[in-house]
Amino acid sequence: MEKRLNSTIAILGLTILFVSVPILSINTQIEASNSDSITSISTVQDTIDMLIFISPQYSADIEIKSSIDHYINVVKEDVNWNTKIITIKPNQNNFKKIDQIIEQHHIQHKLKACIMVGEDIDTALAGDTNYMEKPSTIPWSTINGETSYETSKQGIVSKTYPVDICISLLYPSHPQAYNEKKSQIMCAFNKFCINRQNYSLKDILTFESTDINKNSKQIYQKLDNYKNFDYFENPSKEQLKMSLNKTYSIYLIHGHSNPSGTFINSNEKLWFSANTVDQLNTPFFGADGCYVNGWWSDQKDNNKLDSSIEYTWYGSKIFTSKHVKIMALGLLSQNGYSKPVSFIENTIPGLFEGKTIAESVIGNIYSGNTIIIGDPTFHYII
Repeated sequence: MEKRLNSTIAILGLTILFVSVPILSINTQIEASNSDSITSISTVQDTIDMLIFISPQYSADIEIKSSIDHYINVVKEDVNWNTKIITIKPNQNNFKKIDQIIEQHHIQHKLKACIMVGEDIDTALAGDTNYMEKPSTIPWSTINGETSYETSKQGIVSKTYPVDICISLLYPSHPQAYNEKKSQIMCAFNKFCINRQNYSLKDILTFESTDINKNSKQIYQKLDNYKNFDYFENPSKEQLKMSLNKTYSIYLIHGHSNPSGTFINSNEKLWFSANTVDQLNTPFFGADGCYVNGWWSDQKDNNKLDSSIEYTWYGSKIFTSKHVKIMALGLLSQNGYSKPVSFIENTIPGLFEGKTIAESVIGNIYSGNTIIIGDPTFHYII
């Protein structure tokens, strides 16, 4: 992997006597860089807990940065995290170069999370078949570069791996007009700021198809040890309809899937559409299955990320749902290993202790390309 360090110059404007130079807030630092580097604007601090990357498409948008600044201040007040904004230039928009920036900051600060804003950020693929692209955040989630994961012609190969940093994606659907995507991003960050202290762990719901729950059922049943747990195998249409009128702390589904939905009852062909997420009253939604963590592409399979993320896919619902603030998409109940490697077993317990989703994810061993969509600082009140 090519190694390249950013050259930065710290500029702090001061007014001394009657000599004027540009004045900045004492809480702000601007890092200027050469034309080949990623630029950033950040709050002066001793430690950094989270990075927010803004893609080239949105990097100069003042209103988006303003909404992110508001989110940063709310996060600081709530969980005392320090956050730094990284704006990506087009000639640096490569997942390996972004990985270098993350690793440099992690070595110095022990980062907890990164948020990737903008569907035009270059992202490694874990799969590309039948017009379905599946992103892999493993290069960004692990430390030690390419020695932490395997690659093939298909993309980043899934294997057991430790997560060092929680990566969250905020990718609007590409074909939409810029102003619509911009509005969605701003609304998402505003949503992340609301009612942060009002979420307690009460009712948990799981819908699971018996078609594929031979081993995963036992994993999901462990959630019964924590709170009120409603588990339905092959739910009926009526049970699905009733769930839309209730409030849940966590809402989970599992079945044969594609980016736009999941069969939660294969016998009756009961389809849980990604659009149904908009009707849920829950802050936490999880979809377990193949390609739930991907999107539709208008390109033929070519083993690279295309800027063609289509409309109806699970991850886009973070922008349209009124209540959902965090989504876990992928193989949430992965099994077959000697040690627990699933999201349900490794991450959910931390949430019951009051940790943020990022703090619950990092430090565990996982298998499969489960991705996080939304606010990595989301947490419950214990």
